[in-house]
Amino acid sequence: MKRIIMHYDMDAFFASVEINRNPKLKDKALVVGENIVTTASYEARKYGIHSAMKVSDAKILCPKLIVIPVDKKEYQRVSNQIHELVYKITNKAEFISLDEGYIDLTNIITEDKKIYFAETFRKRIKEITNLTCSVGIGFNKLSAKIASDINKPFGQCIFSNEEEFINYISDKKVKIIPGVGKKFNETLKKDGIFLVKDVFKYTLDYLVKKYGKSRGENLYCSIRGIDYSDIEFQKGIHSIGNEETFMIPLMGTLDLTREINSLFEFTYNRLDKKKVFTKSVTIKIRYTNFETITRSKKLKIATKEKEYLYNIVLELFNLLEKDDNIRLIGIYFGDIQKNNIVQLQLT
Repeated sequence: MKRIIMHYDMDAFFASVEINRNPKLKDKALVVGENIVTTASYEARKYGIHSAMKVSDAKILCPKLIVIPVDKKEYQRVSNQIHELVYKITNKAEFISLDEGYIDLTNIITEDKKIYFAETFRKRIKEITNLTCSVGIGFNKLSAKIASDINKPFGQCIFSNEEEFINYISDKKVKIIPGVGKKFNETLKKDGIFLVKDVFKYTLDYLVKKYGKSRGENLYCSIRGIDYSDIEFQKGIHSIGNEETFMIPLMGTLDLTREINSLFEFTYNRLDKKKVFTKSVTIKIRYTNFETITRSKKLKIATKEKEYLYNIVLELFNLLEKDDNIRLIGIYFGDIQKNNIVQLQLT
């Protein structure tokens, strides 16, 4: 099933909250922060002021700049109002910070309702908080994130497919790609890469060798609109598990076994560190066509015996009919218990 992912981003959030509770600050150049700018109002941005800048430098750019200290408690309160609205829609939401998040709308709206939903969501946020937000809807997190930046403030943009996405970003500066920070952007410039379209001529192998596996894969996949990462919403407290999404699909038993071993080790260490026992094991796998399969096994007794659990994990993965074109694997220990009376009695 084709995914529908929305990214919302509050407009100049901290500054907007301050203006909201003190309307006299409206249309004034102001920043929130003490030594470092955390947020600049849109009026302040006209002077070239931006977040992460020293407040002293910002004052040089705008001598009449208003500086307001951070009020985390108030920003958290407003953020909670937004989260409450989101949770009325779905629990499949990933909040990146106080002022932005992703929402999985795949089973909530249809293709023809995207524009209406985005408009309604923005209006509802305005009604509840008296603040504005910008919204992007895409076919994955990457496209939704980039879409939400296009028509700021209080705007929206929708990418329905990869073709629309690629057509839009091709002529944009490569720094539009998430993960291309200031330093990496300078490196790319030295190599003659200024625009997104400049990257298309390079192979995945070249980009990985040139910039490393993480950066190379991110460049290669992002410019093509490839992003299979899930919405990391709040999971139940009665399980310990981890998932890993692969930008480049796993192909064959060797690839799969390597990643299973790594993921199992990480997940088991979490179980062991918490000093708890599990009574069920679940594995999850997702293919490039988004077909998702889970397999579970209930255990007769709760345990944290490493080799036994590892063999159960392998047994479940061996039940899969195919072991290639894999985008995601997950391993979960469920029915968590703080003690294991039965096992202790048997020893």
